[in-house]
Amino acid sequence: MGQGTQRVAIVTGGLTGIGLAAAKALADEGHHVAIGSRQADNVHAIEKARALLGKDAHISRLDVASQTSVDAFTTIVRHHFGAPTILVNAAGIYREAFFPEHSDHDWLDQIEINLNGPFRMIRALWGDMVEAKWGRIANVASTAGSVGAAGYAAYCASKAGVIGLSKSVGVEGAPHGINCISVSPTWVETPMMDNAIGRIAKERGISREAARERLTHSNPQGRLVQPSEIANLIGFFCTDASLGLTNVDIQVNAGADW
Repeated sequence: MGQGTQRVAIVTGGLTGIGLAAAKALADEGHHVAIGSRQADNVHAIEKARALLGKDAHISRLDVASQTSVDAFTTIVRHHFGAPTILVNAAGIYREAFFPEHSDHDWLDQIEINLNGPFRMIRALWGDMVEAKWGRIANVASTAGSVGAAGYAAYCASKAGVIGLSKSVGVEGAPHGINCISVSPTWVETPMMDNAIGRIAKERGISREAARERLTHSNPQGRLVQPSEIANLIGFFCTDASLGLTNVDIQVNAGADW
């Protein structure tokens, strides 16, 4: 357990991947952690999270695409723990489509969850952080927010928006002691990456192992970034040692542009 001030932290999408790793890093620092997820009815995922985070962690349903859900979740967290001053926006989705086949639904769904979701969460907690004169907001973006790729238009657009949102929030929050960054990983070994492996294997008629190797060697370091690497960065950011760290996008890219 860390030796810093104990705070209340919210992690969206916190039952898997980067979100779960970030929740663990914050719990290890002694913070009260509340996880919001659309998978909050998944018994196996909840048991796994509690084994990592301890019984103190709060886990309940959150759909960042719904303002009603955001309001209900943040109200529950305040009642359970008190005012949150740490926010990690890790909830996200992606759906691949080339422009001729790209539906409005798939486009809007990615914008709604990946970009509008963090906006709603930040707005919901802004007053708590202003009152505390301290806040940390870490938005999980992607190297895809800086580099375009065929078949990923909506995902790239949403993550580019997250980077821009984070910079604006960093500037607006500075007078109130609120720091905001975006963290942009390359491929990270998460369930989302597993979905990509399945798609690559199917498209190219190769095994999942071969598809995994393709992604691994697409990074100049020749390895896959681990969720704990992103979580450790977020954990440091959410301390008083990061007073001047704000209004910036930090890539964890293993040397890759994408």
